[in-house]
Amino acid sequence: MMAVVMFLMFLPPGMWLPSLPNVLEAHGARWALPYFMTLTPFMSIFSALIFGSLSDRRMDARYLLGILGLSGAGFLWLAFASLEWGWHAGWFLFFQSCNALISAPMIALITKVKLANLLNPAKHFPLYSIGGTLGWLVGSIWVSMLALDHSAQVGQIGAFVRIGMSLLCFLALPATPPTDNVSCGWRAALGLTAFGLLRDRELRRFYIAAALLAVPGAAHFMITPTLLTDLGSMHPTGQMGLGQATEVGAMLLLSALAGRFRIRWFLVWGMSLAVLRFALFGLGAEFGAMAVVWLGIALNGPVYTFMTVAGRLYLDKRVPDTMRGQAQALFGLMVFNIAAILGAFLCEGLYRKLVFEGEGWFVFWLSLSGVAAVPLGYFLLGVFKESQD
Repeated sequence: MMAVVMFLMFLPPGMWLPSLPNVLEAHGARWALPYFMTLTPFMSIFSALIFGSLSDRRMDARYLLGILGLSGAGFLWLAFASLEWGWHAGWFLFFQSCNALISAPMIALITKVKLANLLNPAKHFPLYSIGGTLGWLVGSIWVSMLALDHSAQVGQIGAFVRIGMSLLCFLALPATPPTDNVSCGWRAALGLTAFGLLRDRELRRFYIAAALLAVPGAAHFMITPTLLTDLGSMHPTGQMGLGQATEVGAMLLLSALAGRFRIRWFLVWGMSLAVLRFALFGLGAEFGAMAVVWLGIALNGPVYTFMTVAGRLYLDKRVPDTMRGQAQALFGLMVFNIAAILGAFLCEGLYRKLVFEGEGWFVFWLSLSGVAAVPLGYFLLGVFKESQD
């Protein structure tokens, strides 16, 4: 049942996030995209650690997940309904900010539920995570099949799916009660004790490298659909789903090999493929080769799997049981919030300067490939230094 919840959790963003640039463009609100990419992660900062700490200290994670899902669904529906009603795009940003504030901890919470209830997390966690991958893939394909690539209905439909997911959390997820009965005080209540994990050299290196890689990674969903449209694609949302199709294979590979290789090498592979992904986007744009761009999109599957899924396993093996929720929440905070904010500014700024002002797509993507190489070098340097100690 955890896989079904994952499917329903990721189906809505699989519908509306890849299509968002084109939806906003169709409603005369493309200008709001960089604000969305920065404002929603910023709002999420205030809730990720708090609810992660709440699940560790006070409340069963499954019930907390269901409550957050129901609450966020209403704001998601209003966000896209406001576009259809012709309201100013500021309302879209407001409702999405409310949705982000409520929904930010959901991935960390379902991660905790899975890791706490699976007998062999290294083998089974990737398999259960395939449910989320399939949900995103089905959502992307469904949008293009229904010719909704430019329609605000994608978000409204997604809101109803999220309601179904929330009800399933209450009825079918396994119990995941809090494990920390000792921590108290305002720092624990706000989840600020999670920052103590950064004192560990190995954990600190992982957190920083993952966050640095996520900065250029913001361009994948923010800019790639525009590239596809410029190259003549009629169904960019469905084509963005190629990344989720390959993600299934990457999850199976991770499940099969996780016990044979140290998790940190999967992280190295994920960072290396991220560098290659952006280089392929540049080559595809330079030569007008749509197939090369598709190959770059396909690499997003193993990049996500080896960085995010393997990364969550990496954390789970290195933190105490009483910190599970907070460790995952800190990962989400640094990668999907702080790095996403910086990435939105960087990617949009480079897009406007390089693509609009004459340098073109090739230089844009090559620049991001270079930025993505920085965390790879940083992480590898730490690994090699550690092996020599």
